[in-house]
This record gives sequence, structure tokens and C-alpha cells, in this order.
Amino acid sequence: MTRRRRLAPASPGTVALPLALWALCAPGLSGAQQVEVYCTSNVMVYLSGARTMGGVGGGVGVRGFPGPPFILQADVSSLLLLGNVAALRLGAGVQRSGLYSPFALVTALTLLGDRLTFLTPDHPVPVTGPAVSLGVTVAPLRFVFQGAEVSLLQLGAGLGTDLPGLGISYSLGLMEVGAAF
Repeated sequence: MTRRRRLAPASPGTVALPLALWALCAPGLSGAQQVEVYCTSNVMVYLSGARTMGGVGGGVGVRGFPGPPFILQADVSSLLLLGNVAALRLGAGVQRSGLYSPFALVTALTLLGDRLTFLTPDHPVPVTGPAVSLGVTVAPLRFVFQGAEVSLLQLGAGLGTDLPGLGISYSLGLMEVGAAF
């Protein structure tokens, strides 16, 4: 097992997240009728036969509402426990309107940074680059009232590839608080 201790210098996620945030925040470009900024605390992990990445931490994000019932979101989190990991997440989906506002999103998750690497016959050299997965996230306990948003639980799962095998990502959002503009 080896452990890497630096972020990838030029990963696609380092370019994609600022562009996504800019697109969500520019109402003329995204067609967003409302923009929400939020803070989140979460647990994220990526597991495969070749590496393990993730941890516990918090982050910030922005969410746009192009029109009911659709939502777009982008966030970045800093995770600790298995080293230092940056998590970049982009999502698009639907939500229920009203006080009780659960949502379901299709998400792309990218984890960059430290990892535990396993050398196996299928992976005789360490897997490099970010861990990328595509999955779904649901927020069954989410409430919105007069521009304030609180989510008490978010659950996510996804699949990634560490050829010649698959990786599985899990995420658990413990608390999220946001305000709409």
C-alpha cells in the first residue's frame, strides 16, 4: 500500500467546478430564476480494488432553479480522515416545491488528493488521477421556508471505473443549510 499526498495539478474537476458555479450564478446564462448558496457537512468515500479515497468534512455550494421542478447544483468539500481530499460534485435533478422539498439528483462526483492505493495482479501499478463516479443523490428530509433551506439527510451512491474494475462511491450528507437570493 502506498499513500499519495498531493492534489492533481491539472484535473478536469479544477476547471469544471468554477465554470459550473459561474454558469449557475449567471441567471441570463443558466436561465435560473433563483440562486441558493449553501454550506454542507458530509461523509464521502470511493472504494475500488485499486484505491480508497474520502473522509469526513464540510463544503460550500451553489444551487440554481431554472424552473419548477428542476434544480442544478455544484459544490466543493474538503474531507479529512484518509488524508486530505477535495470533493467536487455537480448535479441536476428535480425537487418538490413547498415547505417539505425533497429532491433527487443525478450527480457526478470527483475526488482529488490523498488515497490508499492497493497493488494487485489486476493493478500492478498505482491508479493515478482523480476518482470520478456517476450516481444519484436523494434528500428525503429537506425543508424550505421563505428563502431558507435545511436538509437533515442526503444519501448518495455512484459507480466509477478503475479499469479493469469498478469503483463504488457513497455519500452521506448530515446537515445542509442554505439561503436563496
